[in-house]
Amino acid sequence: MSKEKVIFCGNSEKYLSKELIEQSNESNGGTAFRIPSLIKSGNTLIAAIDKQSCGADWGFIEVAIRRSEDGGETWSDIETIATPPARETRITDDCYASAFFIDPCMAIAPNGDVIMIVDFYPECKGLHNRRLLDKKKAPYTMYKNKMRPVIYDRDGNFYIIREDGVVLDKKQKETSYKVTDWKGSLYDGENYVGNIFLNGKTGKNEVDAVITFGAPLKAPKRNYIYMMRSSDNGKTWSDPVDITGDFLLKSDGTFVGVAPGVGLTTQDGRIIMPLYVDRKETVSIYSVDNGETWHRMTQQPYSCNIDEWQAVQAPDGNILGLGRQKRYSKTPLSISFDNGKHWDKAKTTALYAPKCQKSVINIGNYVFCSHASERKRANGVITVGKFKKVRGKTVGIDWYSETEINQGFFAYSCLAQIDDDYIGVLYEDQPSSHICFKKFKIEDLI
Repeated sequence: MSKEKVIFCGNSEKYLSKELIEQSNESNGGTAFRIPSLIKSGNTLIAAIDKQSCGADWGFIEVAIRRSEDGGETWSDIETIATPPARETRITDDCYASAFFIDPCMAIAPNGDVIMIVDFYPECKGLHNRRLLDKKKAPYTMYKNKMRPVIYDRDGNFYIIREDGVVLDKKQKETSYKVTDWKGSLYDGENYVGNIFLNGKTGKNEVDAVITFGAPLKAPKRNYIYMMRSSDNGKTWSDPVDITGDFLLKSDGTFVGVAPGVGLTTQDGRIIMPLYVDRKETVSIYSVDNGETWHRMTQQPYSCNIDEWQAVQAPDGNILGLGRQKRYSKTPLSISFDNGKHWDKAKTTALYAPKCQKSVINIGNYVFCSHASERKRANGVITVGKFKKVRGKTVGIDWYSETEINQGFFAYSCLAQIDDDYIGVLYEDQPSSHICFKKFKIEDLI
């Protein structure tokens, strides 16, 4: 086991002790951080994070990364790769006058690209104030055989955003409006008239961010899923692209969100990303073209698990999904026998954890899971097991060893295989703003 390294560190005494803030610097710092994702791309480790303004699940939240090309020994300076539109960015959880990203999840496409999906909300408080969400406004409609975004005026009239950004009225006739970028900048002819993801006038700015104001036409307040892509091991990233319309169903309500951590690229090249619906059902979306388009089994829209989940594929091809239990107990399990197309609910697996996200990866027949081990979010461990077979089919996991990550607070985490000898874990060891990395020798774990 290596000594822990602080990869992201907050600089506000609202969220961290003065002693821990002293570890914050230009390479790792910001106001607050949460929700780690870790993956290896080529010879590079990429650590992604919510870079927050207020330490809450709302407010001004960007997506940031750091990279390591030497197995986690040294890391590049922190870099922001996606910034939402905002009209206020005050450092207080009373402020929610901003769109925001939350919960990154990465996977490696068969062509080598890094695929990142992340939740995106217009100005609101997300799931923490459902009264602000637009439950009755459809976010997409079919236009020329493709789902296109819908925006609304203050009287409830709807408009369609064409692929080139031109805004059509409900009779599908061109208006003078045009949405010019992924951030939702709206123009009326040559005049900028605001942002479709924001509400009112420009407010206050307490961090280094560009702020703007709301537009007369607005997107429904709900959760969206955006995708970014890197073709150079995380050095550069594409602009975020809204992929929600590829798979959204009316039954999903206003939230079908990312289960943070990593996705799964199957043995035959299918990228499977884990989602979930309002802390209830899980959802499996997949791509067979390196993330260009996304699909969902409409005959079985939900994946027989609960809440935030992660998946691993056994050597025989069967896929196991591990969910997030509602209280300290055994971990919910679901199984796919057909490469993630359909899912069966299975008995719980004998992995005890509290209500908290966990990370799971496999190396051959060995399965590694990082999670809190107490009844509350505390005392992180890596539990190791082997795939269990019945009549030649993988049906579960036999867990047999446990290795300590830390003592004290432990919440969200993400595992990645570094090389043939080591795995790494990126984890939260404070309720907010302190994200650490450790390496473990595989032979010491198994």
